[in-house]
Amino acid sequence: MKFLQKEVLLAALLLVSTTQLIAQEDSGKIVQLENVTLVGKSKSTAQQLAIFYKTNGAASLEDILSRLPEMAMMRRGSYGMEPNIRSMNGGQINVLIDGMKLHGACTDKMDPATIYIEPINLENLQLQTGTQGFTKGSAIGGTLDMKMAEPTFNNTQRWNGQVSGGYQSVSQGWYNGTVLQYSSQRWAFRGSASFRSNSDYTDGNRNEVAYSGYHKTNFSLSAKFRLNNQTELKADMLTDDGWDIGYAALPMDVGSAKARLAALSVNRTNTASKWYSWQAKVYANAVRHKMDDSQRKDVPMHMDMPGISKTAGMFVETKARLTDNQNLQLRLDAATTFLSASMTMYPPNEVPMYMLTWPDNRNNQAGLSASWQWKPDSNYSLRMVARMDAVQSQLGSDEAKDYIDITGGNTAPRFDLLKNLALAGTRYLHHGWQLNASAGYAERMPTASELYGFYLFNAFDGYDYMGNTRLQPEAAMNADASIGHNGRRAKWLFTAFYTRVLQQIVGRIDSSFTPMTIGAKGVKVYEQMPYSNRYGLEASLQWKLHEALALVSTLRYTVASGSDGKPLPFIAPLKNIGSLRYTANRLWAQVEYEASLAQNKVNNAFGEKPTPGFVLAHARLGYTLPFFKERIALQAGVENIFDAAYREHLDWGTVLRPGRNLYAQFKCSF
Repeated sequence: MKFLQKEVLLAALLLVSTTQLIAQEDSGKIVQLENVTLVGKSKSTAQQLAIFYKTNGAASLEDILSRLPEMAMMRRGSYGMEPNIRSMNGGQINVLIDGMKLHGACTDKMDPATIYIEPINLENLQLQTGTQGFTKGSAIGGTLDMKMAEPTFNNTQRWNGQVSGGYQSVSQGWYNGTVLQYSSQRWAFRGSASFRSNSDYTDGNRNEVAYSGYHKTNFSLSAKFRLNNQTELKADMLTDDGWDIGYAALPMDVGSAKARLAALSVNRTNTASKWYSWQAKVYANAVRHKMDDSQRKDVPMHMDMPGISKTAGMFVETKARLTDNQNLQLRLDAATTFLSASMTMYPPNEVPMYMLTWPDNRNNQAGLSASWQWKPDSNYSLRMVARMDAVQSQLGSDEAKDYIDITGGNTAPRFDLLKNLALAGTRYLHHGWQLNASAGYAERMPTASELYGFYLFNAFDGYDYMGNTRLQPEAAMNADASIGHNGRRAKWLFTAFYTRVLQQIVGRIDSSFTPMTIGAKGVKVYEQMPYSNRYGLEASLQWKLHEALALVSTLRYTVASGSDGKPLPFIAPLKNIGSLRYTANRLWAQVEYEASLAQNKVNNAFGEKPTPGFVLAHARLGYTLPFFKERIALQAGVENIFDAAYREHLDWGTVLRPGRNLYAQFKCSF
């Protein structure tokens, strides 16, 4: 934890200098992962959705995210898949842990923040798209906030917990998880631990996919202290360690990936007050990531690529009830992130060569957001959201400046002011019908790779990439509209959206640079095209066919093109997922399907190839034993029943996904 000490101090200083603020509830989609009620939903509805998203007890967070209609996952290996919200990713979206920023330490995006959270220590997923996606940080594509599970005060039971485990055949994989909670009158603790170990899996052609296994452990500890009936103090710690992580679609694997996170917060709620809720939090985290190719065969030149990320930050939120029909939320947040990554090459019989791939750089950010909601009567709702961020980006050492000088870049610190504004309205109709519409404007900063990247090899298109310090912020104009119905037996929602991204950042070939990587086709420099267009639709359905029979289905579709009229890369085709579940006393059975159309709208300039469509079928079964107060639950199932050989369009390379998989699991609560 030594490498967190400086970041903790910086976070504390940021909080001390913060003035009082105010806030109101964010809108957005909330996916609960435990038996907790969805906001505005019944408990049975919440459980039904949780079962659909979390298909089995050993499902990873990536498995859960891939089933959301608004999201798709970019896969470079079995581990560390990159989240996409409506075909946007990287610096275009925010991925937070409990409202906290955490930046990956890998220049190849092999460690998004989502890999450092396990479902066992996660309470819910809060997803904001389009015009509502910037309340917790400037972004043009949306925000995914992973809220960690909290300890609860229980007056009747001091100790409780659960132990779970499972095995899957396709990768000879094991999963084990443990949760332990303690509660007293003023103290509450929650600890969790999990372990995953997977060997190389076999695909639908019954071929073993080399470099697809991984191992990881995850530990979390959270403690609450109740000062009085209105105020609580909370401390959180999280550690995540992965090792021997294979990336079948990349030329390198990961020897180790380590994350450490610590946070301290205070929460106060007083329903009788005008300012009825507020929260203040300071946090610090660090990620150490090491790529290497020491396990690969026939490598022309071995190399190591370590990276480090350190972030410290704070935020304060408050919620106010201005009048009987008006609410206000304000959020002030600030963070500082340091990044550095290097590469050491070992030519045979020669002296090792060293260079920085992320020259030392720091990003300092401070932002203020306001959300005002007005409900004049039970038929209408209006919401306006605004945010402004001040961002300073700078190189962190003379050595880093020397690297940028080589490319002709600007080594002076830069200052940007990001502006975001959105308006949304809802019309509540009779008999459970509802109409929603929103429009907004948002901006985002170029990433460290886009600004300062130095010969970053992209295995997808085969080019080295160079940063460009003269890039301007990307901007986007978003609009969406939806119609939904909330009936006694059926609930459905249909959403259409459109986004125009201005000054879209893309890589373009620059023949003035010579490639560094052996076998690279050339060098691309990040530049900006005038605009790009995205439009699409999402749909979801929950239908209670019978007291014991329920159907859940989701659908997504996106089309995107640049100002040159050519398709943008990494746009997933239409995909539909459906689940039919039968429940009878202690027994349940479930059948599922996943269907994806082919994607033939590809951009050859980015190395894309058409992807064929596919259909998958899964079957699952569960039973709760009728003794020990029904606290032991068993599950079994088979995924990809027909052993289909397939890959999704966002998967790198031509690596096929897992074939038929049999699994068995148990969970014991106490």
